[in-house]
Amino acid sequence: MPINRRIATAALIGTALATALPALAQTANFPSRPIRIIVPYPAGGATDVSARLVAQRLQEELKQSVIVDNRPGASGNLGMVALLQSPADGHTLAMSLTGMLSINPTTYSNAGFTAADVAPVARVMLAPLVLVVPLNSPWRTVQDLGAAGKAAGKGGLPYGSTGAGGISHVASELVNAVADGNYTHVPYRGGAPLVQALLASEVRWGLLGTADARAQIQAGKLKALGQLRATRSELWPDLPTLTEQGLRGGVDFDMWFGLVAPVKTPSAIVSMLNQRVAQIVAEPEFRRRLHDLGGVSPTSGNTIEAFNEVIQRELAVLPNKARELGLKLD
Repeated sequence: MPINRRIATAALIGTALATALPALAQTANFPSRPIRIIVPYPAGGATDVSARLVAQRLQEELKQSVIVDNRPGASGNLGMVALLQSPADGHTLAMSLTGMLSINPTTYSNAGFTAADVAPVARVMLAPLVLVVPLNSPWRTVQDLGAAGKAAGKGGLPYGSTGAGGISHVASELVNAVADGNYTHVPYRGGAPLVQALLASEVRWGLLGTADARAQIQAGKLKALGQLRATRSELWPDLPTLTEQGLRGGVDFDMWFGLVAPVKTPSAIVSMLNQRVAQIVAEPEFRRRLHDLGGVSPTSGNTIEAFNEVIQRELAVLPNKARELGLKLD
């Protein structure tokens, strides 16, 4: 090999090593103390349980304590602010979910964070929203729902959500707009109260998370018309998506629960955490436990890039809809 080429090759190798060595040093010393996963909601819900499941396995994999820290309040804002107030070194993560990064900074004048403030790490669980109606409803499809809404006139029929300004509310309004129906929003304080309202036929329809809806549907107490997802979930293989039924325009948002870090966290640490979490959530036993909770894990394509694409897609649709609705929660 000519001397000049040898020198050039050596220079390239040196540059590559100079780039790689700091990253290797960062991950070699990580974690150096207990890891904290902030859950922006109270203990016991799907966000909390999924965080505890992954924390247990991360602790085993990393040989370091992983602590779940519940910080509820302001629709999750307090927990996200606590994340950003922590050192950006990978030792503090937060469990976020669909809508938190895209809707909250729009509906709160001072949420304390934006999606640009966090780095996606990995998704832990997917749990599609399901469009549910009372068992005595004559509707069999979302077309029936739209037709009834049109016939009733503006504000003629009520629908329920799990809370004003949340993903259930904003996604419901996407359905309402695309179906060209006329429905009035009735907010409830969570999934359980909305289930009771549907059982009592107080509202004509609502979007529920799988964990809230599945038991009632399987027991024959409520009826599902469709799932909000681009393709059918393994949780609902026989239930058509709203997209399949002709409703398009952003009504296929899967509910995700995923770990995020402060945006300045070293990329080598974020990448290492992504690989560990993606491996954990694909394990058969972990998948079984999520299934019992009412969710599934993304067994393929659980990359940082794929997670970021999901967040960017939400940012392109959900904040605009929240602004159209004039939603302000403070």
